[in-house]
Amino acid sequence: MKKTVGKIFLRVFIKSFFIVFLLIGIGAISYTAVMRYMKEPYDNHAEDYINLQEDVVIKEARVEDISKNIIFSVNEENGEISKILLEIFHCEAKKLYYITVPIRTQFTMSDTLYQKLVPVYPAIPQVIKLSNITKYFPEETLYEYGALIIDDLFGINTSYYTVIPKDIYETIFVSKNITLEEDNMEEGQTVDRSITKEVFSDEYLTLLETIKTAEDLSNYIEGIYSAVDSNLSLNQKMNYFESYINLKQNNIYFEILIGEDKNSAYIIKEEKVNEQLENYMR
Repeated sequence: MKKTVGKIFLRVFIKSFFIVFLLIGIGAISYTAVMRYMKEPYDNHAEDYINLQEDVVIKEARVEDISKNIIFSVNEENGEISKILLEIFHCEAKKLYYITVPIRTQFTMSDTLYQKLVPVYPAIPQVIKLSNITKYFPEETLYEYGALIIDDLFGINTSYYTVIPKDIYETIFVSKNITLEEDNMEEGQTVDRSITKEVFSDEYLTLLETIKTAEDLSNYIEGIYSAVDSNLSLNQKMNYFESYINLKQNNIYFEILIGEDKNSAYIIKEEKVNEQLENYMR
């Protein structure tokens, strides 16, 4: 009887041991597979993800009476985005705005957008800094995703985007430091705050003075379009041609997205930014 009980116990023990060993093995294999998947976002799996999310990836360009163009300045050597501008062109009012979007801008993506982006790159955080978006998407879809993220930041649907190589961008725009007076609610007084915004360079202003005829403008647009990348075609861009001809230089404005520095990030003031953009688009 004792031998029988011993044999039964031994069989149960061995069987239990193998079951536990099998479960541990399955868990280890699953963990390894998941970690490899997470660490290789741009391998063959990324293509599967992108195919599943085609409706998210595609950022179709539109020609609008009030165009909203996201400008990315990109370092061609390392692919990093160095500057971001929002260009708003009010064709009817013949007013052109360049709004500096600090590359350090940090915000929380909406749940709707975040849930769409997670399948593309599971490690993407919901609280994101614009300077980091190059870490999460391959170059082929970076700007479509970047445009979607910036749309979410602004709460608007932008018309198209333009990618300008950094060396060309720096011939058009330069950074200008200015001092603003702001009310300090805690201390009950005004304080000076230094900000940096993008403005036309002297070199570019000189170039603009040489554009005197419709042919000059047409040649300029065609020339610059051969050096940049955009989801708006040259033919579509030419829909704005008449408005560009009638645009006066004193109706070009340079602004910065309203916000404040917090630690190493720039945090927008959402309500004020909404008012700011609405004013430009009236």
